[in-house]
Amino acid sequence: MAVIVRTRKIRPSTRKSTSVNYRVEISKVGKDDTLEVEVSHESNSFLRTYYFHGKDIANKNNISFKVIQEVPEIEILWSGASPFKVE
Repeated sequence: MAVIVRTRKIRPSTRKSTSVNYRVEISKVGKDDTLEVEVSHESNSFLRTYYFHGKDIANKNNISFKVIQEVPEIEILWSGASPFKVE
C-alpha cells in the first residue's frame, strides 16, 4: 500500500481562457494505493490536497478536474473519480 503523490499547478497565464480542464496521470496507481493530488495556483495562495482510494481508480490512465475561477474563489470539479478527503 503506497501513497502516490501528483502535483498540478493552475496556470491561467499560459492557457487559453477556454482551457479549464487539467489531467492527472494515474496509470501506476494500484488498487491498494492512495492517490494524493496537490493542486496549487500560480498567482495566489490557493492550495488543496485531494485524496483518492486506489480501488476507485486502479484501472484508469488518468482523471481530470475542471477549474471554475470566480474571483476570489476557486472551485475544483473532478471527473473520473471523487476524492474521499480534501485538505
